[in-house]
Amino acid sequence: MKKLIILITIITIIGCSENNIEENSIKNESGIVTSRIVNEDSNYIISDFELAGLKKPKPLKADAIDKKTNEPITPEALEVHIGFFKSSLGPKDIEVRFYQNHSDALKYGVPTAEKTISTIVAFTNALIETTSAESATTTAGFGAYIVTGNAIIICQSQIEVCDELLVGLGN
Repeated sequence: MKKLIILITIITIIGCSENNIEENSIKNESGIVTSRIVNEDSNYIISDFELAGLKKPKPLKADAIDKKTNEPITPEALEVHIGFFKSSLGPKDIEVRFYQNHSDALKYGVPTAEKTISTIVAFTNALIETTSAESATTTAGFGAYIVTGNAIIICQSQIEVCDELLVGLGN
C-alpha cells in the first residue's frame, strides 16, 4: 500500500509539472531520462536526505584523488555520502554530493556525475557481453542523477529512484 501511495504521488508531481521536468531533463541515446536539474534555490544538508528516507548514509572522502589520473574525484564537493533508499523498485544505493551552491553543483558536480554513470554503463555493457543477460541485470550501478539546489543525487539504476527521494525532500 505504501508503495502505491508513493507511486501515485510521483505520478501526480510529474504530471503537474511535466513541462518543467521535460525542459530540465536529459535523455540518453535510447530516450531514457538519465538526469534532471531542479530546485536551483534549495540548499540541503545530509539530515534533509535522512528525513526524506536515505538510510545509513556514510561519509566518503570529498577530496579523494583518482590514483590513475591524480585528479580529484569530486572536485569542489564539500561532502559526499553514500547510503540506500527503499524505493518502490526496492532498496537502491544513493550517493549524495554537496556543493557550496547550485552553480558549483552544475559546474563541478555534473561532469563527475556523468563520468560516474558512463563508467557504470561501460562496465555493465562489458558484463553483459561476458555473462548471461539474467545475471547482468542484477548488477548494481548508478544510472541517473538529479541536481537539486546545492546537491547532486546519484541513484542506482534509474531516474525514478532519484524522483522518489526528491518527493521525500518536499520537492
